[in-house]
Amino acid sequence: MSLNRAEKITMGTSIAAILSFVLLRALHGGLHGPLPPRAYLFLHSGMELSGFAVCFSMLVLGWLFFVNSLTKHRLYTAALFGAVGVFDLLHVLTYPGMPFFRPLGDLTLSELFTMSAQLAGAAGLCLVFRRSDALVPAARRLPAFAAAVALACMASGSYFLLDGQAGLFAGRSATALRIGAQSLIAFGYLGTIVLVLYRNRAERPQTVLTILQSLVFFLLSDLQFMLSFGQYDSDMLIGHAYKLAGYYFLLKGVYYVTVEEPYRQYKRTESRIHFLAYHDELTGLSNRRLLKEQLHEELQRAQQTNGRVAVFLLDIDRFKTINDALGHSFGDQMLQAVSERLRHAAPAMRVYRMGGDEFAMLLPCAESGGEPVERQAKSIMGLFDAPFVLGEAEYHVTISLGISFYPQDGDSVEALLKNADTALYSAKAHRNEYSSYAPEMNRKAHDRLRLESDLRCAIDEEQFSLAYQPLVNLRSNQVVGVEALVRWQHPKRGLLPPGEFIPLTEENGLILQLGEWVIGAACRQNKAWQDAGLPPMMMSVNLSMRQFRQHQLAERIKAILEQSGMPPNYLELEITESMTSDVEFAADTLASLKELGVQISIDDFGTGYSSLSSLKRFPIDKLKIDRCFVNDLTQGGSDAAIVATITSMAKNLKLKVTAEGVENDEQIKFLRERDCEEAQGYYYTQPIPANLFENWFRHRSQTA
Repeated sequence: MSLNRAEKITMGTSIAAILSFVLLRALHGGLHGPLPPRAYLFLHSGMELSGFAVCFSMLVLGWLFFVNSLTKHRLYTAALFGAVGVFDLLHVLTYPGMPFFRPLGDLTLSELFTMSAQLAGAAGLCLVFRRSDALVPAARRLPAFAAAVALACMASGSYFLLDGQAGLFAGRSATALRIGAQSLIAFGYLGTIVLVLYRNRAERPQTVLTILQSLVFFLLSDLQFMLSFGQYDSDMLIGHAYKLAGYYFLLKGVYYVTVEEPYRQYKRTESRIHFLAYHDELTGLSNRRLLKEQLHEELQRAQQTNGRVAVFLLDIDRFKTINDALGHSFGDQMLQAVSERLRHAAPAMRVYRMGGDEFAMLLPCAESGGEPVERQAKSIMGLFDAPFVLGEAEYHVTISLGISFYPQDGDSVEALLKNADTALYSAKAHRNEYSSYAPEMNRKAHDRLRLESDLRCAIDEEQFSLAYQPLVNLRSNQVVGVEALVRWQHPKRGLLPPGEFIPLTEENGLILQLGEWVIGAACRQNKAWQDAGLPPMMMSVNLSMRQFRQHQLAERIKAILEQSGMPPNYLELEITESMTSDVEFAADTLASLKELGVQISIDDFGTGYSSLSSLKRFPIDKLKIDRCFVNDLTQGGSDAAIVATITSMAKNLKLKVTAEGVENDEQIKFLRERDCEEAQGYYYTQPIPANLFENWFRHRSQTA
């Protein structure tokens, strides 16, 4: 069984005390001898008065400091030694040579008081620690303390009444009283030691350990008194020294609980608060506040030395997708892994976590040339070439990095951080790149902020519209469905394609509102076409990652279907492979959607990482082959093999297959030969508004 530091100290102190006792007994012949009465009286009185002071201190500590954490052990120990202190004080005052000395035959009144003090201490501690500790109300303090002191005073008063009865303690009766009392005291202390060790065998608090040390010294003190030969000899003085040591450790135990332990806890809490004020709790890295302070110091130093300072700002590409797909707990693990790699792989730079998935690095005294900083930036980017191993899987992530320099990009902390952030957003436009700040980036950043503001207004004012691209059955050449694609009719910039605003809506959360609007508008349009006489067809709508993880998604879509009046079997929801990385969540969500009667397809199939073992668990109706495999389909390369494999696999799984991005007859021919059911692309038409699609559909039907 391993011992902690406090237990080792207790064992060491106890062994040292016992060895000192054994050594004193072994050298007893040379050390023992009588002392001059006056010298002995001076030393004895000082020791006993010190013991009384300790007892009084325990009484005061128990009264003042135990109010919020008063327990049975603390209350009764403090009350007990208040009574013991009364006996000790009277023992000093009635000692031979003191004003109240009274002989009682072969005993003295002083001996009765010291035996009473030791008996009360031994028996009292045994009674206190034989019961389990528990909290008690502060109102019990006064009754307990008053009762203990009152009993001690009553016993002391009865001893004074024995004055003049010399025959009561003479001869054998006095000897028997001494031996009996000292034996009871020794057994009391020994029994208390065994009791305390047994009751705290599983866990030994610091207070219990210090009380054990005091009990050992009290036991040795009593043994020393038993072995003494005279009233003024060295054995008695050594016994009092052992008793005083016992008082010291008893006070230390009480002090530790009442003062030192709370103070240490306060210091630990204060240290923790100070750490959290300047460090990130999740990763342990320095935080934004410390970055600003240290960057300010570096700027002052650089101003004095005409040096340069580089500020690196980086974040993880597509981290929101990681969080949405795998959960925030996994996201926290990824952040911790990234911070560890940055901390250990870039020791020359200070690393900070700014918040979220954003980190900062400070490179002071950068040289005048740009190459060293360029090398540092490339080195940091290279840290993410190796995958992160979390659990039993490997994950590849990339970062984008923005850099600003003092003095050319700013001479203040705020300016450098702002410009580094601007450079970071410029790098994120391409992802997995780094970019140094340039003044024209501010214009782009301003445009982006303006676009975000306009986007919020656009949702409120319904500036969005849908364009529709047909899905054609390759066997019958009939239009069997359409895919709804959102467009933004910006009042100043004109018609904007999805690539210019969809990523922004995913970042700021507006994709949830926009996504619901798209589904509702598409369902209403499909119902309107059916009411206008067009044959029923499938309406395909894309779901974003945030939508897929939205609370009560199935209930929201059900409400949209009921409001539009469109039958659910004509709605097809498209998801991506990345949404299915959390297999259990994806399976449950897709099952709830299928219960509505809608169709489910996986868009851009072949570009993600979904496994066949998990794919067969999902209630999927269709796979849509990404356009990147269709573009070079007729060249006879790997793309053709991939498309053939997907169509064959889908056929065996009884799934439909749609090829996206079809543009020529050769692709159509190849897909028909491979039993691909549907095609979609510019070969038929580009995405067009609802009224043009209706005209296109009627014209195509008449031509056919």
